Amino acid sequence: MVYIKQCVMIGLMSVSPIVLANDLTPKAVNVSGKSITAQFDLSHLGQDCGLVVRWGDGSEQKIRVGRDVNEKDFTVTHSYTAADGYIFEVEGSTIKKGLGTVFGCQGMTFRKAICIGK
Repeated sequence: MVYIKQCVMIGLMSVSPIVLANDLTPKAVNVSGKSITAQFDLSHLGQDCGLVVRWGDGSEQKIRVGRDVNEKDFTVTHSYTAADGYIFEVEGSTIKKGLGTVFGCQGMTFRKAICIGK
């Protein structure tokens, strides 16, 4: 009987999807023409925090997750001027905004090489 309970528990643990608290990976990253869209669900972080999205062309977007956007489901979009290869990067970053300051989201930096317009 104890063996069956252990097997069931092991089976449930190996089948259940686990979202690690230190995961800043977007749910989806889509490239269409010269535009990129990244969709996020960072509700597993459990607190308001800051992200910086670097598009690889020198521009970046700072986001206060839980304040500027809903942590459960938000999307960021960027359009490139030139067809080229870029590194799309998402990293936790403290964002200072008076009483609305948030500390950086805790997690490993996400990086993805993307090819635009080729």
